Amino acid sequence: MNQSNSQVPTGSGLFATPSQVWNGQAPLPVVFWGYGVFVSILLISGFIAALYNNNIWLQEALIIVTLAYTLWVLVGIWRSPPSDTSVWWLVARALTVAWAVNIVLVSGFLQLNLLETAMGL
Repeated sequence: MNQSNSQVPTGSGLFATPSQVWNGQAPLPVVFWGYGVFVSILLISGFIAALYNNNIWLQEALIIVTLAYTLWVLVGIWRSPPSDTSVWWLVARALTVAWAVNIVLVSGFLQLNLLETAMGL
């Protein structure tokens, strides 16, 4: 069961580099679950911690980072090659677009709340 490096597709395994994700060279499960779901949970957890600690500047930074990161993941999933079960590829794309719309809306409302807090209203 020895495979040469030429037989292993780029981005295979449990990890892929950010450039492989951006260029669509990483497998969909790695991008969707690893980068999309897992890292998004970490970002949201960081925001919740900043919210409970009333750290407005960290909240602001995490909103910006989450928006940029969501765009990056959306592009990575969109560009990932379809697998043999292309229905999951379509489901992943649809869920990612829905997640991106959700992030934009939630970030907008959180931004308004931060602005209100900063103005003392």
